[in-house]
Amino acid sequence: MKHTHLALLLLAVSLFSLQGCAGKSSQQARLQSMDNSICQDTVSGRMWQIEKGPMAFSLAEAEQYVRSLNLGGYNDWRLPTVSELYDLNYYFDLFLVGDCTLDRKGSYWSSEKDGAGKAGAWEIGASQCDPSREYTPSAMGYVRAVRP
Repeated sequence: MKHTHLALLLLAVSLFSLQGCAGKSSQQARLQSMDNSICQDTVSGRMWQIEKGPMAFSLAEAEQYVRSLNLGGYNDWRLPTVSELYDLNYYFDLFLVGDCTLDRKGSYWSSEKDGAGKAGAWEIGASQCDPSREYTPSAMGYVRAVRP
C-alpha cells in the first residue's frame, strides 16, 4: 500500500510540475455529475455520493448509514477504502473533477476489505503547490458513500 501511495505521489508531482501551480488541468475530467446527488468516475465507473452523510461516531454507525442508503435508484452503497478517499482528493488536487462539487472538509469513515474501518482525513501539505497528502486518523467522521 505504501508503494502505491508513493507511486501516486510521484505521478502527482510530475503531472503537477508540468502544469505548475497555474490552475486547471487540460486533462479530461475523471468525475462527471450524473445528477445532483451522484458523481461518477469516468475511468473506474465508481459512483460517489455528492452530499456528505451524517457525522458517525463509530464504524457500525457509518456502515448502517450506507446499508440503508438508497440514492439515484441504487441501494448497494458502501464505505470507501482509504485509497479510494485518497484518489477522490487527488482528482480535486489536479482539477480533474469536471462539474462535480463535493465538500471534502473533515474526516471520513473508510472500510477495508478485511472489515477493518477507521475515520480520518487526507490533509494537504503545507505548500499550496505541493499535491502531497497525509492521512490523519480521527475518532469520528462523516460518511461519503461509494459504489460499486
